This record gives sequence, C-alpha cells and structure tokens, in this order.
Amino acid sequence: MTTSQDECPLSVNQLNTGTKDVGLILTVSLLILLPSTGIFEPEDLTVEPCNGSSENCDKAYTDVTFPETHNAHASLDENFTFLSANHRQNLSQQWDAGFRAFMLDIHHSRYSDSLENTSFCHGSYDLGIHPCVTGSQNAIDLLSILHQKMNTSERDVVTLLFEVYVPYSHIAYILNMTGLMDKTHIQTLGEPWPTLESMVGSQHTLVVFIEGGFDSDYPYLHNFVEHGWTTNYAERNVEDMTCDVHRGDSSQPVWHMNNWLALDNGLTDYTRAPIVNAYDFLLNRSLDCWEVHGSRPTFVAVDWWTDGEAVNVTRTLNQMNHWSDEVPLRATTDSR
Repeated sequence: MTTSQDECPLSVNQLNTGTKDVGLILTVSLLILLPSTGIFEPEDLTVEPCNGSSENCDKAYTDVTFPETHNAHASLDENFTFLSANHRQNLSQQWDAGFRAFMLDIHHSRYSDSLENTSFCHGSYDLGIHPCVTGSQNAIDLLSILHQKMNTSERDVVTLLFEVYVPYSHIAYILNMTGLMDKTHIQTLGEPWPTLESMVGSQHTLVVFIEGGFDSDYPYLHNFVEHGWTTNYAERNVEDMTCDVHRGDSSQPVWHMNNWLALDNGLTDYTRAPIVNAYDFLLNRSLDCWEVHGSRPTFVAVDWWTDGEAVNVTRTLNQMNHWSDEVPLRATTDSR
C-alpha cells in the first residue's frame, strides 16, 4: 500500500535529518495527537464554592461561621414600626448581602389561626396587644422568597431559627407550601455534623432550629438548646457582652454569638449598632469567645445589619482554623 506525503506525519527529508530530530518530531506529534484521545488531559481541580469559599466545602457544618440576622423579618422597609423593627432592610436584601442564617418569630396572624395566615411578627403578648400589630409578614410569602434565593445559590447551606408561637403543624405547612421541606436536613443528636459539600450533594441544604422541644413527628425541627447553645442577648452596655453560656448545652459545637444591645425599655438599640457591629469589635469578640469555648461561633447574630460588617467578619473567621492563627487580611464584600 502506498501512502501520500500528506497522510504521513514524517516526510523522507525529515527522516534524513537525524535521529535526534526524528525523536523531537515524534514527541511533538504525540503531544498533538494525545489530547484528542482523552489521555493525559489535565483534570479540572477547581471546586465550586460553598457559602462563598471553596475551602468551606470540606468543612463540617460546625466548622464554618455563618452571618445571622436576629428577627430577620422585622425591618422598617417591610412596615415594621420602631417598636418592633430590628433592621432597616428586609430578608431579601440580607441574603444579597451574604447572610445565610435567619432568626424568625412565627405567630398566628392578628385575624386568624389558619395555616395559610401563619405570620412572622415581633412583640410580646405580655403587653396586652397582638405582636403582629406593630408589623407582620406572611410566612408563606417570605419563605417563598427564601426558596427562590436558595435555588439561585444551590451550593449555600442556610439556617433558620424559629421562635415558635404556633403548633408545629403550622411550620410543616409553610415549609411544604414554599418548597423548603424538600431541602431540610435531619441531624441526629450526638452524631457528627456533615460537611457542607455532602449537604449540597444530598440537596439538603436547610437546617431548621426551633425554640421548642423535639417531636419525632417533625424530625427536621431541631431543638436548638439540645443541639447547641447561645450567649446572652440584648445587654444594656457594651462591657456586659460576655462569652458566657446563656442557655443550651455548652457541650454541643453549634452556638450563636448574639451581638446586639437594648435600651432600658427593652427595645433594640440602633444608635449603638455601629459600635458593636464594627469590624474590629465584632472580629475580636468572636476570637475571644472562640478561645474561651474552644470552638468557633457557628453564628454571629446581629441587629441593624446595615450598620456594620458581620458578613466580612465571618469571611475572615472562615479563613482561620484556630483562634490563635494569624488574622488574614481583612475580607471584603458588598455587605451593605
């Protein structure tokens, strides 16, 4: 059989140039041909980020610090009054700024105990008025927004903490109606928490804690004082903000570092939010409490999130494996 010169990778003239040149030409030819066979193609080692960083993916849920908003639903732009508001901007904007944990107070509406009217409000029945008088958001409407946000960031793990004033059946209803039920993670008490990557892989990226007892009919509702603990909250003075355990099981690795001040009348103090939410103050307090308890704060919870840098602080903390590590360069994001 004859082969044309165009079909032959080496011409006669090339073969006469010497064995060294032939070897070089053969090597070059192999390098050109091998990629088309799929052999020796470099593997793509890029890991998509989990909660903002690829380094978070292999970490357990308890080895990541999440920025959290207290009473996330209670914002001035959602028509909550200053008697009940904890933020200027709503949960959707909190999400866009980087928050992935949200405290919510769940009540019956002012007008009905029906499932579909379950509401997020903020107030005390001790005052003789319904907590929803000073502001209210329909629970299904708000959690539907959260569901949409989660669908656009499927590699982010999200946490809810419900202060509960309704039967658990109401929580089940709103989780089902909003599509969030399919995303819920179930954690067995005492078992190690999974990594973020495994939660993402299973598509169970929503952890729900409640201020209430465990009920086996609702295994996805985790009693937060059994699975974790919190520091105190709403202190009157900056110097009163300690790392002491306020309630819960301090042997558990999940914990909330509550970080907001209150006025003497009990209302949240927005005037001093820029002080306690400032980058240096919040970072140093987080590191101090990490040192005291030997575990990083799982959540850094704030009021008036636009007056401070909670998201940036958690980004910095998540670059550290121990409280004594050298603090990395200040992390930045558009958190306001």
